[in-house]
Order: sequence, then structure tokens, then C-alpha cells
Amino acid sequence: MNKIIKINENKSIYENRFIDLMTYCFKMCTEEDFKTDWNLSTPERETILGSFDGEVLASCITIPYRQIYVDGKCLKMAGLGGVATASTYRSGGICSNLIKEGIKVMYEQGAVYSLLAPFSYEFYQKLGWKWCYNNLTYTFEIDKLKKFRNEGYIEYLSETNRSELNNYYEGYIQGLNGSCIRDKHHWERRISRKLDHYTVLYRNTEGKIQGYMIYKLIHATLTFEVVEMQYSNMATLRSFLNYISTHSAQVFNVQMNVKEHDLILDVLSNPRCNASIQSYMMAKIIDVQKALEAYNFVKNGTFVIGVKDDICEWNDGCFEININKEVTVSKTDKQADFVLDIRDLAQVLIGFRTLLDLDTLEKIQWNQTSESMKSFFKTERSKVALYDYF
Repeated sequence: MNKIIKINENKSIYENRFIDLMTYCFKMCTEEDFKTDWNLSTPERETILGSFDGEVLASCITIPYRQIYVDGKCLKMAGLGGVATASTYRSGGICSNLIKEGIKVMYEQGAVYSLLAPFSYEFYQKLGWKWCYNNLTYTFEIDKLKKFRNEGYIEYLSETNRSELNNYYEGYIQGLNGSCIRDKHHWERRISRKLDHYTVLYRNTEGKIQGYMIYKLIHATLTFEVVEMQYSNMATLRSFLNYISTHSAQVFNVQMNVKEHDLILDVLSNPRCNASIQSYMMAKIIDVQKALEAYNFVKNGTFVIGVKDDICEWNDGCFEININKEVTVSKTDKQADFVLDIRDLAQVLIGFRTLLDLDTLEKIQWNQTSESMKSFFKTERSKVALYDYF
């Protein structure tokens, strides 16, 4: 019988077994990387669960605790990463069972959502997660940016302006759905020079930060890669495009990783480029009551939603939603006006899909007139974006 332990609560006992398993399973990182992660791990920041067969660490998962904005509200999020299983214990359900225990920990910790980057969409969808994020990439010749001019001031990130970057970022992501708040540690990983990342900020003529860009120069392919870019207005975007163009003696191509709703191509004289959309992170509702209470419903009223959740019994059932300035949600024995799966509901509440999208996909069971129920929900998809990775 396997026993499950929160191994980062007894770090000196489990360090070597954790690092050995992670080094075996994830060859893109070094043993030193995992030692650093282990040393930084605290029960307040994350939970590392291990499933043991006797003294053998058969499988482990890491649950980092973060905060995300959804509809302008700051919600607790529990990520899922570092999912590793020793080779002799695979395909026996040990990892799935460990993740199910991890979901209970997430709920006990007050998480509303969980996010993860899947190795398999099918595997994690069985456990309640659903595709909720895309990445959009543009690749084009740097000569397309010749016409742009700098309209303010661009400066490198430094110790003196780092707090301004954090304040700008947190203010900016309040207008997005699903982006993570970052502390100093998260910023250090994002802007790390070990990853060859450079970071610049843009100030307008009044000296106010209006955007930032993280990028790298890939000399092997002569490419300027925009890793992350946020901007408050077109003047900031035009200035960043000018800044990129000043590297034309060093690179030939530009690769931009941007939000799916970005309008960068619209400012180019010639928008022809190689464009690709990659399916990205998945989301899971951990606490459906809190998730519904955070959603910005379109109108006042009352209705009952039926939620099917085959993993979390606390989410399974009917919930009465009362909307009158504030949203209150309570479990009820009343018949649902419509029923849908918790996975599909996650797409709607985060804003990746609309209720109309789900209806088109035949994902909803209607017990009342569908049009009257649809009118409670937003008819347009939200600006969903996530640059962080777990």
C-alpha cells in the first residue's frame, strides 16, 4: 500500500530521493536546478506530495500556490508541476491517484483554480482540467519594422526601476484573465540572464512606465525573439518595434510570442508573416462556488446551474446563483435550468470560450429556454493570457 507524504515539510529526510527522481524524469534541467528549487521550497509557497512504496519515492507532484486575476478579481490558484513517476511504477495509476490527493490539498488550501502545462491533454482532462490558453507566435523579417520611431524612452531593467516594473505588471494583468501575480522569485526566473533574457522598459514623455519587453538574441538563427511584451498603448508598441529594428545589423528575423488577442500585425504595413497558434495551458475549477461568485454576469436575476464533476464531489450537483450587484452561490436541491461538465464550465468562467460556443459544441443539457439562460453570460471571449509556466 502506497503512503502519501508532504515531503517538503521534512526537507532533510527526502531531499536526495526527490532530486534523484526529478533528475531522472526531466533531462531539460540539471541536478543543480532541482537542488535550487528544493532549497527555495517552503510549505507556504508550495506543497510537494510524494507517493511512497516503502522507502522508495515512486511518484511526486509539486503544487505551487499563486494568485491570478479573473474578471478583475484576485483569486488563489494552485498550479501543478514537477509530475514525475519512477519508471518501474508507471502505467499503474499511482500518478493519477497522487494527483487526486493533490486536488484535495488544493481545495483545503483555498484554491479556486488550478493551472498546468500538460504533457498530454487527454491524461489531464480525465482528471478534470481543460484547455484554456493559447500561445500565438509571429515570425517575420526585421526589415518590416523600419518605419517605426521611438516616441518616449527605453531603458534596461535595473535595481532602481524593478519595483516600477512589478507595479506596472500587476496593474496591467488586472485587465486580463488568468495571468499570474509574480513575486521577486518569479520575476528572477522570468528575466534570468541564465536564459539569455534581456528586459527593457518604456517610459512616456512624462516619465511613466507604459510597458516592458523581455527578449533574447538567438545568434544561431539570427533571430530577435520577443519572449514577453506588455504595452498600454500604441505609442509604446511602436517604440518597442523601433527598438527591435535597431538590431537589424545583428539579426534578420523577428519572432514574437504574444497574446492571442494581440493586434500587432495591424500596425505593420505588410502583415504577411508566418503565424501559428499553439495550444497551451489547461485550467481546472477547484472550488466551483467561489469561481461562480467571481464571474461578471451580464444581468441581475436568479437561475440554477447543474455541474457534473466526477473528480471533486464538492463541485458536483446543482447551484443556485443570485445576481444583484453581488453574486451569491449556494448548493440546492432545485432542478437545474441547464447542466454542463465542470471542465467546460472552466472555459466559460475564465473566458476562453462563451456559453454560446459550448452550445454550438453541444456541451450543454438545457432544461429551460436556452436564450434566457445565455443572456446571463458574456457573449464575447475575454482577454485570456498567461506567460508563466509550471
